[in-house]
Amino acid sequence: MITIDALMVCLDLSDIDEKLVAFSRSICERLEVRKVYFVHNIKLYELGDDFREMIGDIDLSKEVEENIADLVAEQFGNTADYEVLVSEEPNTEVILADLVKRYGIKLTLLGKKTSDKSTGALGTKLLRILPCSVLVFPETAAPTIQKVLVPIDFSDTSVHALRLSKELSDQLGLQLEIMHVYRLPSQFFPLISEEKAVRKAEEVVKEKFADLQKRHQEIAGVPYTLVRAANKSIAERIVLHLEKGGHDLLVLGLKGNNPLPSLSLGSVPTEMYNTDINVPLWLVYSEDVIRQ
Repeated sequence: MITIDALMVCLDLSDIDEKLVAFSRSICERLEVRKVYFVHNIKLYELGDDFREMIGDIDLSKEVEENIADLVAEQFGNTADYEVLVSEEPNTEVILADLVKRYGIKLTLLGKKTSDKSTGALGTKLLRILPCSVLVFPETAAPTIQKVLVPIDFSDTSVHALRLSKELSDQLGLQLEIMHVYRLPSQFFPLISEEKAVRKAEEVVKEKFADLQKRHQEIAGVPYTLVRAANKSIAERIVLHLEKGGHDLLVLGLKGNNPLPSLSLGSVPTEMYNTDINVPLWLVYSEDVIRQ
């Protein structure tokens, strides 16, 4: 059973906060979450002198905390034990990484606006520095999840994401599909026929799947799809498959470098994060990576 000891929900006082709090409630209703931290960091140095003069002696942190508390009371209620944390630090990603370590956060819920509203620069920094798995919730996503897609490349990190996805799907009664995108070495054409190369490539991948199923029998019955990248990137193929298959959640495994906090996202997760998709994106670090 998947248990989340501590969940951190990052709020920015925009319209997406309401959706994030509501989605966090859905997570707590379906999974065992022991504590939720709703957090916001106020960058005082970004406030103009005019604004500082206007607010005068008002305790801004207290006002923000009360505002968040009202939202949480309305959208989250008493679903799980929670705490509201408001800080005033110059570097948001550093203070959030500190909170992850201080409170043993296992999963961070992060909102994402569409590219025409935000560059997503802060989100990218957070993904690289937070020593925990991150669930990215686009503002256009729906809170209900029934169908999960997990692309794999047969690396240990992607297999970890697959096994977690299988456990999640079994626990919540979700549909799970595995996807693998392969490429052909184009430099050998026309020395060999493209048809023969495709057939051989798929034979090799099917053998890898058979070996994976032998080593992890719990995923033996999960359907998988092979997709050729052709003239598109792996991320582009994943997006097309998401749209075609009507999936509600995308799960990707993440690789890590030593030492923390220099965690490496990998090219595909980075591209997926920077793409406007309409489903939550769960970026999963294994415990072994976190401990490095």
